[in-house]
Formats: sequence, structure tokens, C-alpha cells
Amino acid sequence: MRKVHKRILIIDDDYSFIRLLHKWLRVANYDVIEALDGTTGLRLAKSQLPDLILLDVILPDVDGKDVARQLARDVKTQDIPIIFTTVTIDIKKDKGDQKITLGGHSYQGFAKPLHNARLLSAIRKAINRRLHGNK
Repeated sequence: MRKVHKRILIIDDDYSFIRLLHKWLRVANYDVIEALDGTTGLRLAKSQLPDLILLDVILPDVDGKDVARQLARDVKTQDIPIIFTTVTIDIKKDKGDQKITLGGHSYQGFAKPLHNARLLSAIRKAINRRLHGNK
């Protein structure tokens, strides 16, 4: 039986950062979808329904927090886990437990540059929580 890979959407305007994440995630057996701006990311999230979204806060068109709010309001995308990746979190204070709270939703956040092992662990946990109905 062929193993179905989980799909992750990366929404980030830094192409070199996306390439790095893409490499890490492919090695960890995830399929990757990419968007360089919030508008494209929203469209892909609604059409592709990824298992998880890695979302930058600072994007060239729509703020990442606004993207998360729009996804949370849409019935099709409201249950997709989102993990923020951002330079707005102090790298020296990032222990993998940073939270970004928006309208009653709390999202995990990681400082850029990322700690690979911590991020992959957070991705696995978020996807498993979604699959098993634990939010």
C-alpha cells in the first residue's frame, strides 16, 4: 500500500526561506505547496486544503495575521492548523512555546531562522491533533 504524504502549505515572501523549508519537509516525507504572498496562500489553502499551513506574519500584500483570521472564518479551512514563522518573535526568547493569539484562536509561533527539529515536532503534533479530533 502506498503511503499518503501529508501536505503542507508554506506562505512566505522569502523564496530562499521557502526553498530551505521545502527541502526539510520533503526529507521528512511531507508534500509541499508554496505561496509567495497572502492572496495566493488563501487561494491555495481553499483549493488544496493542506494538512497544515506554515505562515509568515509579514507578507507583501495581506498581513499573515489577516490571512489566519480569514482562514479561521471559512468553514472549509477553519480546522487547518497554522504555525507562524516570523522575524517578529525574538530568536533569543524562542523556546518553541511562543503563541500568537488572534480573535480567540491561539497559534504556535517560531522565530526565524528556525530550529528544524522543534518545528518538525510541532508540525507532527498539530497534524496528529487535527487527525484525531483534538484541537
